[in-house]
Amino acid sequence: MIDAHVHIWDLSERTLPWLGPHHPLRRTFTLPDLPVPTIAATRAPGPEGVVLVQADADPIEVIDLLRVAGREPSVAGVVGWFDLLDFPDRLPDDPRLVGVRSPPADQTDPALLTDPAHVRGVRAATAAGLAIDLLLRPSALIGAARLAAAVPDARLVLDHLGNPTAPTPDWLAGMTALAECPNVTVKLSGTAHLANDDLSAVVDAALELFGSERLMFGSDWPVCTLSASRSEVVRRTTALLPPATHNDVFSGTAQRTYRPRETA
Repeated sequence: MIDAHVHIWDLSERTLPWLGPHHPLRRTFTLPDLPVPTIAATRAPGPEGVVLVQADADPIEVIDLLRVAGREPSVAGVVGWFDLLDFPDRLPDDPRLVGVRSPPADQTDPALLTDPAHVRGVRAATAAGLAIDLLLRPSALIGAARLAAAVPDARLVLDHLGNPTAPTPDWLAGMTALAECPNVTVKLSGTAHLANDDLSAVVDAALELFGSERLMFGSDWPVCTLSASRSEVVRRTTALLPPATHNDVFSGTAQRTYRPRETA
């Protein structure tokens, strides 16, 4: 199994302003802390891989995550933060840097996705061999579809299914537009807080629109623990998917999307 959305952070090195002083997640989380789901939960025996995803808007965090990847063979890749509005000329010379995530200032505004500066950054990240994770709300999904059409060679990854609360009309319209763009994949992540019926409805819709070959699983650990254990997230997602989709969702799509870059 590849878990395509895991966060780690060390509060002795990171400030993480999005975690308030009394936030239940305001402590250090390291990769050894990551709980291993049972074989029964994953239906995928054997070694597990993870993709580490940025938690801080700081390019220094990328170096920290790559250092972890260098000593932990379970790390299949790192999705780091670089400012897409001012994309750097040089990146760390490490093939395990496989993606970038730089959320827009307003995750609800579709216009920000096709702002010329953002499009230039996406093109530069694509030319550098990186996938681009998108952290958005349902109202911005139509902008992501326009971005996908403007940069058709970009590998765009929609995190957390676009953060729906249910299969609302604006979410379905945005997902339908994105499904028409072959360069977009979707993470079944960030779902721990959803009620069973709502989770079933959004997963069914995503599977119908994108097919398993464009869906990948991510636990969103440790953020998921605010609502459910990592094993429970794996179990719920697995139970909603036909067995024939598991190879794609739990490994194949992540491997195809987060492939190592060519470096000097």
